[in-house]
Amino acid sequence: MNALSSLTGTVMAGGWPMARVMAGMSAVPVGHAIDLALFFPNDDLTRHDALIAETRRHLGGCVAAVEMAMRLSFDHAPHIAAALDRWPEPLVWPMVRAQPTLLGPGLLAHMQMRAGVTLMLRQSGEADLERPGEAASDLPTADDPDLGDAVSALALTEGRWLMLGGEDRPMRPDLPAEHYAELVWTVAACLAAVAQRTMPDGGDALLGAFERSGWALLTDHDEAAGPIAQADQLVRRMGDRADSLTLVGAALDQRRFLLFTALAARRLRLDSVQVADMLVLGPLSDVALLCRALGGSDSDYRHLLIALRPVRPALSDVAIVAEAERYQMLNDGDVDLAIGALRTPAAFRAKLDHLRAVCPA
Repeated sequence: MNALSSLTGTVMAGGWPMARVMAGMSAVPVGHAIDLALFFPNDDLTRHDALIAETRRHLGGCVAAVEMAMRLSFDHAPHIAAALDRWPEPLVWPMVRAQPTLLGPGLLAHMQMRAGVTLMLRQSGEADLERPGEAASDLPTADDPDLGDAVSALALTEGRWLMLGGEDRPMRPDLPAEHYAELVWTVAACLAAVAQRTMPDGGDALLGAFERSGWALLTDHDEAAGPIAQADQLVRRMGDRADSLTLVGAALDQRRFLLFTALAARRLRLDSVQVADMLVLGPLSDVALLCRALGGSDSDYRHLLIALRPVRPALSDVAIVAEAERYQMLNDGDVDLAIGALRTPAAFRAKLDHLRAVCPA
């Protein structure tokens, strides 16, 4: 019997694959169980589409990086390091794949958004062939005397996301603090479960050692190291120059997706992560709201939908025409109200939406 056998077998009935087969009886919310079934199907039944494969690459890569860092952190507990050395191959990602209910809805959603952004970044620099006359000369470049270092820093962080590799290739976990914390404690729990099999008498000392290493990793974490944060920093340094509407259009035409997102977020006074999430994962009604709030014309909206095709394969030419017709029906007053509501805290909006659903006027 190997180290993982009991960890993936004894709780099978209450977790996975029952969450996929009988989501309503799972310990996790039904919607999250459905997401897990989509992202962690039986490998012999489903071929992953681009977004699913990219999400798994980001998840697996970040898990691998955190596991590596945690294994190296046990200089204060060499007996635990020696116990884990009995399994030199990565342990956590196989355990997560076997028990995906270890992943919370927020972490999975963030990784899905991050993967969608990566698919969009793969187009970066590919000018819009349908609008060859659009000038991109005002966009900051690496040789800009004032902004060149920020442009280069953004390009480097984007490059980390774009590196090719499998699910087990470590990827820097440049996550928001709350998602990084969940990942750290997930990895700690998986490694501790394995260590306890070889150190059954470890008791509180073993758990305390994992807690110490976990807090050390959290202390060293820099959530400003990711490309979304770097894009925000670049836009802040641009100052009033970033308020030009032509810059927003030029960034989209050049497929500089994170720069476009950060510029749009500044103009709308929203969070860049929120805007990216709406663009790559939200309903098309959200995309229409964003475009109209930015002052986009019918033509601008069509070009935005074309740019989003890597993460929205259902956007055929016919679908784009239909969406463009709906876009013409948007009322500017309703758009302003909707964008204003988006500026309120997400938790507040969620509770308000819940009350509206269960207590209709």
